[in-house]
Amino acid sequence: MHGIMENDYMVSSGEVPWHGLGAVLDGVLTSEEAIKEAHLTWTVEQTPVYTANNWAKAIPGYVANVRSDTREVLGIVSERYHVAQNKDVFAFADDLIGNGEIPCTYETAGSLFNGRRVFMLVNMPKGRIMEDEYVPYLALSNAHDGTSALQIFLTGIRIVCNNTLTAALKTAKRKISIRHLSCMNQRKDEAIRTMGAASKYFHDLEKFASELAGKKVIIDKVLNLLFPVSSYMSSRQVQTNNEVKETIKSLINQKDDLQNHKKNAWGVYNAIADYRSNAEPRRKTSTFADRKMATFLDGDVILANAQNIIMELAA
Repeated sequence: MHGIMENDYMVSSGEVPWHGLGAVLDGVLTSEEAIKEAHLTWTVEQTPVYTANNWAKAIPGYVANVRSDTREVLGIVSERYHVAQNKDVFAFADDLIGNGEIPCTYETAGSLFNGRRVFMLVNMPKGRIMEDEYVPYLALSNAHDGTSALQIFLTGIRIVCNNTLTAALKTAKRKISIRHLSCMNQRKDEAIRTMGAASKYFHDLEKFASELAGKKVIIDKVLNLLFPVSSYMSSRQVQTNNEVKETIKSLINQKDDLQNHKKNAWGVYNAIADYRSNAEPRRKTSTFADRKMATFLDGDVILANAQNIIMELAA
């Protein structure tokens, strides 16, 4: 089971989409092409919400966000909620691509959870961290269920092992919230500021990696704090945590790309990131692929905890 929900779809430029489905186009996608090929031409309509009884009445102050093509209710929101339609989100992506500050291309667009969340990945020029090549991404994400506004998540993919780089840095933000802007001049100004913030984040990420590579850390101490075992846990949870720890230690001992960093903090961080990015769950649910993509966009809580633990223990 691929995990993509019934009314989700995705398109990717030049490569098979991450879940193995959807259309593949050669060359750079325009936002107009991406919206069409990713089946995102639908809009969100707002309708009254009624009580469910024989004397149904409209509930004041609330409306339902309804997907125009499937008529599915994506969320119940305040009547003050302003819908950012898919075409408006992609218009901002056009400004990111066209501002000329940093050369970028569209790569992937799609929806999650039957359209409750819409996203686009924009890739920036490749960089190098500790001799490894990586691709920086700006991920635009908009929620139609009322959980968030338009946001940009900055992340990178280490090409050699396909694991994510989502470090939280004190010096640069990884997540950027964008107002729903309709004025072209305002959008372009916001796009320039966004690209500047992205450039700083990835520059500081390279410095962060260098600092971790210069510090030693004992992997067992990190993993015992990240995946603890105790008498209060079920036997299944104890077994699971022990198996996870052994898997991560195996990664750092066997993967070619980590051999130069086996005993430093950068190597431990990447072994955990590799596991979190690529490990298959014991049981795949119908929403597994959607949730994995959402974690990629938002940042992995376990990986964030690992970063904090490593920085605290590293010397």
